[in-house]
Amino acid sequence: MSRRRNWGAGEFGTTSTAAGEPKACEGLSTWHVCENAVPSGLDNHVNEALFALGNGFIGVRGTFEEGYAGPLNSKGEVPSEQGIFINGFYDEHVIKYPEVGYGQPEKDSVMLNVTNSKIIKMTVDGEPFDMYHAEAKVEQYYRQLNLKEGTLTRELVWTSPKGKKLKLETLRMVPLDENRKNVYVQEYVVTPLSENIDSIVIQSEMNGKVTNKPQSKDPRVGAGFTGQVLKMKRRAAQDPKYSFIESRTTCSNLSLMCGMANTMTYDDKVVEPDCSEIDEQAIRHEFTIPVHKKKDAKIVLRKYVVYVSTQCFRDEEKSEGDCSEYVEKTASKVLKQTMSVDFSKLLDEQKVFLANYYETATIDIKGDDMLQQGLRFNIFHLLQAVGRDGITNVGAKGISGEGYNGHYFWDTEIYILPFFLYSRPDIARNLVQFRVGTLDKARQRAQELGGIKKGALYPWRTIHGDECSAYFPAGTAQLHINADIAWAFKQYMEATDDTELLIHGGAEMILEMARFWLEYGNWSPAGHFQINCVTGPDEYTCLVNNNYYTNIMVQDALSYAVDIAYQLRYEHGAAYEQLCSKISLDESELNEMKKAADKMYLPYDKYIGVHPQDDSFLQKKPWDFENTPADKYPLLMNFHYLVIYKFKVLKQADLVLALLLQSDKFTENEKKVNFDYYEPLTTHDSSLSTAVYSVVAAEIGYYQKAYNYFKCTARMDLDNIHNNSQHGIHTACMAGTWMCVVRGFAGFSVYNNVVHLNPYLPQEWKGYSFKLTYKGAVLKVEVNSKTVVYTCVNGGRINFVHGNTQKIYLKKGRSKEVLLKDKFEDLTTLNFDSVVIDLDAAIPTIQQCHFESWREVLTTFFEQKLDIKNCGLNSGFTVNDYLKDLRNQIASHRFAGLETFLKKTTGLDIPVGSSHDLPGYDTLWALGNKKTEVFRKMIEENPPQASLEMLQLFKTLKNEGMKLGLVTYSKSGESLIQNSGLKRYVDAYVTGTEMGALGLRGKPHMDMYERVVEQLFTDASRCVVIINDPIGFDPVKIARFKYSISFPSPIVEKQPWTAEELAVIEQDHHRIGIQKVVKDLPSCLNVDVMDEWVTNSEPYEDRIARIYEDGSKKALSFKFTSQ
Repeated sequence: MSRRRNWGAGEFGTTSTAAGEPKACEGLSTWHVCENAVPSGLDNHVNEALFALGNGFIGVRGTFEEGYAGPLNSKGEVPSEQGIFINGFYDEHVIKYPEVGYGQPEKDSVMLNVTNSKIIKMTVDGEPFDMYHAEAKVEQYYRQLNLKEGTLTRELVWTSPKGKKLKLETLRMVPLDENRKNVYVQEYVVTPLSENIDSIVIQSEMNGKVTNKPQSKDPRVGAGFTGQVLKMKRRAAQDPKYSFIESRTTCSNLSLMCGMANTMTYDDKVVEPDCSEIDEQAIRHEFTIPVHKKKDAKIVLRKYVVYVSTQCFRDEEKSEGDCSEYVEKTASKVLKQTMSVDFSKLLDEQKVFLANYYETATIDIKGDDMLQQGLRFNIFHLLQAVGRDGITNVGAKGISGEGYNGHYFWDTEIYILPFFLYSRPDIARNLVQFRVGTLDKARQRAQELGGIKKGALYPWRTIHGDECSAYFPAGTAQLHINADIAWAFKQYMEATDDTELLIHGGAEMILEMARFWLEYGNWSPAGHFQINCVTGPDEYTCLVNNNYYTNIMVQDALSYAVDIAYQLRYEHGAAYEQLCSKISLDESELNEMKKAADKMYLPYDKYIGVHPQDDSFLQKKPWDFENTPADKYPLLMNFHYLVIYKFKVLKQADLVLALLLQSDKFTENEKKVNFDYYEPLTTHDSSLSTAVYSVVAAEIGYYQKAYNYFKCTARMDLDNIHNNSQHGIHTACMAGTWMCVVRGFAGFSVYNNVVHLNPYLPQEWKGYSFKLTYKGAVLKVEVNSKTVVYTCVNGGRINFVHGNTQKIYLKKGRSKEVLLKDKFEDLTTLNFDSVVIDLDAAIPTIQQCHFESWREVLTTFFEQKLDIKNCGLNSGFTVNDYLKDLRNQIASHRFAGLETFLKKTTGLDIPVGSSHDLPGYDTLWALGNKKTEVFRKMIEENPPQASLEMLQLFKTLKNEGMKLGLVTYSKSGESLIQNSGLKRYVDAYVTGTEMGALGLRGKPHMDMYERVVEQLFTDASRCVVIINDPIGFDPVKIARFKYSISFPSPIVEKQPWTAEELAVIEQDHHRIGIQKVVKDLPSCLNVDVMDEWVTNSEPYEDRIARIYEDGSKKALSFKFTSQ
């Protein structure tokens, strides 16, 4: 079975659960993320990123004020990174290449870890406060990220080793209001609970001695710095309350001023600091509170911190000396202004800001609190991460960690910008403005390649406009970044009609990028425009010719460049003439752009019916997923690039992303064929992948697969699915969550300036709603079980198309309720429209063939390899051996049952081997392959036949309009179905041969059944499933089907189960969610009986509730963890 992470089938790999389940506190709250126990190790490290606060300028990791003093991780490292970051504040280092190549970037830019101002330490009668001290006691601990209020709070009761007891409450808040972007505040409240405390000392500190993580073996983490590069320049204390540290970068020559002020009260009386102590690179305000054994009186410390960098006024023409004075004046002014505002008012402002943000940005779902929490967490973090000043952008990890060095990627344009465009278009404009503002750098980069005379090439990864990617095959070669920016700008213009931005830089940017393509591409002898030596989105396939995604996106970008040139010419003639003069643009270039777009090479392979990812992709050997262990993912961390590049394997969506972004250029059938081909080849080693597969799966009717990919996307960081959230959250994946719901489930798209919506309701939900902002109007979309309600809640009016056919026009305040178009065709009058049957249930004699095949193989094996008498074996093995061991596939690998049987009966410990082992090898796989060989010969000589009663059942179901599907795990399944007489009645089937090719898992997973449901173009909620042996299956997966039946066919023909045996089977099957157990399939089943069972069956919600309430169901441990 493939070890590829099959997230489309609901497999999410190993998740990391933070201490005390960080997803819930005293019952799940969808507006909070909590931890209920003091974290340590990886849990602590991950939660520092999850609990990070930010406002697009300042980012503050969720570390404790006193620091981390818990256990080291398995590598002997401290699992903690203090981390305070300023978006876009960077230093540079020279990139050291073993071999220097022309045009390679000379310097890398790295977002810096800046002055640590979070520090608050406490001693109680000389004992330091330490949650991790072995002799101390921590009670009533919880920490909570409040998504509505934008605060991080902690509360606990601590008893020191000497018995001093107190309560500690902390609060941290980074204001999201742009007018307060330079500050953040903390509150530290201590309440003595015992009468044996004489004095408490609290120190509030800021420390300029900070460094970034050194370079590591993981290319996604670590900077090329040695030691401290942000050097403290000076310290200043204006009075006992206000202190400042100014620092300057080593190479980029940027200045940063960090200011701190503290106020304290004890029992509502003001406490002044004893001293403003200055260490080597730190300033500390110390407060001594004489408690005098008095308990319950609160000590309240409030800390105000400000950061001002030269970026805040980069247009100011000042000398270095003036600049230093200016940052201090600005910092002092902002700090004092903030302190003049009542602390509670600052908190209230944050609530109001977030309420206004969620008004247009949130997505509400009914039916799954875990996913609702994931959505809200992601939408909150996106706001914290995005730069809103036009000179900063969104890092791949936001400002929550050092991953990817704070660089900006194409993530912004393809994933993040669409979210803000349709919720907060003002923020989207700033993201576009960043690219417009760095156009000159892009022109310079194009020239650096050599041989490029005109045009602009944007950097693959950057902070201030320069290329920072040292590995060009997966960096600069991803030239599609230009087309991505053009696509995003086109989306922005369609949604906003922002002519001002188009005239002032936008059109120039689009045309300069189009010029680059004319220079870089070439004409083939066949007259096609082609683009060679590029890397598409898939970073496991590099430096190829005619990457399909790149070509089709460039085609769109070239056409758009011509369109906006003509738009400017006819609507803004003076601006067009000025632009042509500025960049020396003439008509011949526009003609060449149109010609290149019209003649773009977009290959198609007629033999397999797919678009090749590139010119060489189809010629490669597929990656051996079946023999790649789970711990070898991601591949980039375990295999040399050359090994990966030579195989047919994808890191992330590539051509499938083209299906999404250029959706109107493909038929539904083309999408299905290409999706089916590329999905099994995709590892999803990139967090950018699952959202794309979810949306496209929804478009083509693979609804369960779309939902499974969505679940993975929505909780990528909360569940640390990629095992690297400790280095920062995944901003693009977070925005992808919005894509899954709005573009996927709700069918939102914009074609030719027309909004389209085609919603459906996932069966797990009772409803969902969201809002879209388009051309100044705000449309609310509420999807319920039977209808969708559209309301224009703001703006003038909005026109759109529902369900591809119905045009709707709404003015402000008007609503329209529309029946949901059922996503399934040819609905029957019954309560279900399809039946999927296990072939072993349809033809019970198949089990007899399997049994006889194993008996023959193992009898021969014992005779050849063993002294049978010494082993106590008189002949082969029995039916009971087969039932208990050989048929058991609920274990670590395919032949675990065989392994158990051999150890138990002979003591042999035979290696597993690989699927390529030939019969005769002493491996489990070799024995299995021999059994397959015997089985095939057996069924060829005497093909198992469906009984006349079974054929009649299939015929009856078919006549009633049922869609029929078959599932068989046998690689001889095609032959079995063909010879059984059932094929003429069946609409779809999946066999063991397709299982490996499609990346589907075998028993006890439901992948095969779900795949057949997709091929029937229906949904599990409308399908009856009949399973031969469901033991080990996930009850939740079974419950998704409309009705479940098991038919435990006996192994030995004409020897039916006894009443006692059947009673045990029924009990076991009911326990895992099977609703009906039948002992004679044809005679027990007909359409009327099945319809009666379905009609009277337990509702889905009740089944799910019952499953989770039953603690005996060991197959269920956690809803989002693969079993």
